[in-house]
Amino acid sequence: YADVIIRFNGKLIEIRDVKLLRNRRAVSRQFTIPREVREKYGVGPLDEVEIVQVKPKSTMEVIKGTQPH
Repeated sequence: YADVIIRFNGKLIEIRDVKLLRNRRAVSRQFTIPREVREKYGVGPLDEVEIVQVKPKSTMEVIKGTQPH
């Protein structure tokens, strides 16, 4: 899991507890933007989104009580 900040149409959008789709040791940090975020900000299938920051969570952070979505 990770906290991600993206920029879309000039707005910074913070998404918490996003499930990464690849192993955390991999170079690629692939994830899906949650449906509610896509709908709220109007992000469409071929829209460009800038990834500003990806901060992976440690296993302990996830276990200690962060409720992943």
